[in-house]
Amino acid sequence: MIHCARLLLILCLFGATIACARDIHYGAVTDPDLLRCDRLHWQGRLAESDPCYRELLRTHGSVAVQAEVAWALGDLQLANQLFRDAARNNPEDASIRVRWGDLFADTHQDDEAMNLYREALAIDPESEFATLGAARVLVGGFDDAANTYLEPLLSDSTRDAGARGAAWLVVARVSLESSNYSQGFDALNKAEELLEQNDWPLLELYALRAAADLLNNVTESSYTSISLEANPHFGDIYAIPAHFYVITRRYRDAIDLYQKAVDIDPGLAEAHEELGVNLLRDNQMSRARKHLEIAYNEDPFSPKAVNTLRLLDSFENFQLINDPETPEKGVLPITFRLHRDEAAIIVPYAARLARDSIEEFTGRYGFELKEPVVVEMYPDHEDFAVRTAGMPGLGILGATFGYVVAMDSPSGRPPEQFQWGTTLWHEMAHVFTLEATDHLVPRWFSEGVSVFEEWRSGPNPGVRIPMTVYSAMKGDRFLPVAELDEGFIRPTYEEQVIVSYMQAGLVCQFIDENYGTDKLRGMLQSFKNGMQTGEAIEAVLGISPSAFDHEFARFVDRDHGDFLSSLDEWHHAQSSIVELVAEGQWQDIVTSAEHLISMLPQYVEPDSPYLALARANEELGHHDEAMAALETFWKQGGYAPASLKRLALWLQDAGRTAEAIEAYQSVNMVDPLDQELHGVLGELLLEENRAMEALQEFTIALELDPHDRATAHFRMAKAHHALGNKAESQGQLLLALDVAPNYRPAQRLLLELMGADAGT
Repeated sequence: MIHCARLLLILCLFGATIACARDIHYGAVTDPDLLRCDRLHWQGRLAESDPCYRELLRTHGSVAVQAEVAWALGDLQLANQLFRDAARNNPEDASIRVRWGDLFADTHQDDEAMNLYREALAIDPESEFATLGAARVLVGGFDDAANTYLEPLLSDSTRDAGARGAAWLVVARVSLESSNYSQGFDALNKAEELLEQNDWPLLELYALRAAADLLNNVTESSYTSISLEANPHFGDIYAIPAHFYVITRRYRDAIDLYQKAVDIDPGLAEAHEELGVNLLRDNQMSRARKHLEIAYNEDPFSPKAVNTLRLLDSFENFQLINDPETPEKGVLPITFRLHRDEAAIIVPYAARLARDSIEEFTGRYGFELKEPVVVEMYPDHEDFAVRTAGMPGLGILGATFGYVVAMDSPSGRPPEQFQWGTTLWHEMAHVFTLEATDHLVPRWFSEGVSVFEEWRSGPNPGVRIPMTVYSAMKGDRFLPVAELDEGFIRPTYEEQVIVSYMQAGLVCQFIDENYGTDKLRGMLQSFKNGMQTGEAIEAVLGISPSAFDHEFARFVDRDHGDFLSSLDEWHHAQSSIVELVAEGQWQDIVTSAEHLISMLPQYVEPDSPYLALARANEELGHHDEAMAALETFWKQGGYAPASLKRLALWLQDAGRTAEAIEAYQSVNMVDPLDQELHGVLGELLLEENRAMEALQEFTIALELDPHDRATAHFRMAKAHHALGNKAESQGQLLLALDVAPNYRPAQRLLLELMGADAGT
């Protein structure tokens, strides 16, 4: 049966002629006339392959072969139509559905491709190339089900040699991406033997061997020249190694290789696309747009190219703000790209945080930044996701590309789920670990330092570990330190990425406590020198990786073992609190919450028992106990904005004004778009004779377009008056009276100022 959804491709591709060729098919197509043209193309003899294909399109009697030829010539509309006709005319031919599926996979429509592969396997359960195609799609989606499809090709020597060789290439690529180099080299050797025996082109193999050389810091691979001799127009000899530069976050090196790829293969759409995306990561906007537009023209169906071009169009809604506004000698500039509706609100806090982080990390890690930092914040999370990966749906909060930081803005997520200040601190730590090592730092160590710095020095310090991570600890799901990168790159269970973040942070905490902060700095230097994780641990810490794992496990058990043994009890008690709240059993909640806190006093996630304890005590009229619970929650690193605002109000009522100010300032690291908060905080700052800080809060409150503009202008006037800015104060009072002519506080202050000017 031919699904009607496939007819949509014809509409999508109407009139499209894409200057790209089919990948090497390793025997999925066996027609000798077509293979003759294919081999000319694989040798880079384009002046001969093009007329060869055109002649076949005109004369060959097989509709399936004509579909292949149309695809090779870039006419995807015609190729799709011909594959459809061929499948209808030959309903029992699995190979036609396989190649039709390959066409869909090549045009970024993986679901339809998988449907066709399944149909092919229903016709012929032994179809090697249907199995191979399905495995490739699933690998691209990081789906472990790919192993089910790959295993028969890898283990059964009676299967088609071309399909088996291609399967080993898939294994090699995944292994190299996961830093499993020995397995990667073994897979490449197996692939080479199979492909050579059957005279299939080795171009993809050469590209992966060049990538393997690159990962071993051999930047001038002999396989590059071998490949160019075999086909001087094979752009993937540069583009595939460039991909490995990207996943190891060496974006500028990737840019150079992608440029070489499109220089020798100008129609290589994916290379243009990746070049554009990585130029954006280096803040080269105009050059990035040029290559993204080329990619779109060559392949208008790539979601990444379309999404990124739309993102670039949206930049007209953003402002560039420099800190400082005018260059100052010895001060590294920071540029903020912020949405115009939020820029004036966010930049005062973001600039101070970024400056503080630079001072903190420069001293700690002994590295001075060499270039200005660019910080981008996106109010639409999907825009940030596209900025980061070219596609929506990304779950992370921020990303760093060297001297460019991109992240959600404070409005990009609900404030109770996102502390933007901590995220900025985390990403600024990445700037240092990446640049101090020339981007050679392993992902786990860079993430570990950033998480540890959140806990140690961030705007809301405290060790915050989600309960899912404790479950992973109890289940012994931490990875050996030498394999920790795999938890980020190719996770094997749903929560592994966040578990890997927390494990990496704990590893850095362990190194800092047991060996000293200077060893964290030493690890960075060893990575800059090209060492892998195991080598760096031995060189800097003087211990083998296996011994390190043993010592780290003892550290985790020392700090968390007692709680892990009571984890089931915790979950039961936590669940009971939810029921008790619904029933209003406040005294029982106090008892349960205090028990949970005694088990894990540092737990301040959104379901922290401190919050339940505070509410229960408040309901019982135990005000001091409620305030103490929220204060402990705050000082342990909790950041629930509604709770912190309540705490700040209680501190204010208790006459603890300085602490109330600190609590309100903590809320600004979560929800700076709270207009009422800025007015209250500004008034407290004025009471404490901190008029300049008060002016900033009142200015931001006014930027948020409050309903009561008269009061907002009057507050601005008071701050200017306290600073001795008479003209500015009078101007704000007149604005207040323009809104509310009978606003008495403004009238009185204006008369006072005028009387002072008149000497009365």
